[in-house]
Amino acid sequence: MSDFLQVFLSGVEEFARTMKEHTRANEEQSANQKELIKKVESLTKKVDTLVKILEEQLGTNIQVAPAKDKRMMDIKKRIHDVIAKHLEGIRPPQMARIIGTRVQNLYPHLKAAVQNKTIHKDETGTYFRIKIKSSKGKKAS
Repeated sequence: MSDFLQVFLSGVEEFARTMKEHTRANEEQSANQKELIKKVESLTKKVDTLVKILEEQLGTNIQVAPAKDKRMMDIKKRIHDVIAKHLEGIRPPQMARIIGTRVQNLYPHLKAAVQNKTIHKDETGTYFRIKIKSSKGKKAS
């Protein structure tokens, strides 16, 4: 066997071994994530129960910060609300100050909204609300 072919085959063998290790690590990580999700859900239920008990004992509502997924939905809604209020358009730094978050937290949501065509981004990086055009004879909603 030529030296070149031997080097090539040993590289392929090393690649296959590395891929097996990565696959094994991903499977372990996936199992750990599922277990962690179950634990977090269980803990969330316990906290909800505790909050209800405390509310009954204190006779008042207790405000609990929303879970991460709810904050994500909240930031998306707040982005759209801010853009709707700024008809002239708004840039991410100003939007971040209004919402009370970092600019880096906005970019994934802004990019997704532009891709979904729910907002528009111009060449200067300013974001605008997309205007809904009405067809003749039909009312715009």
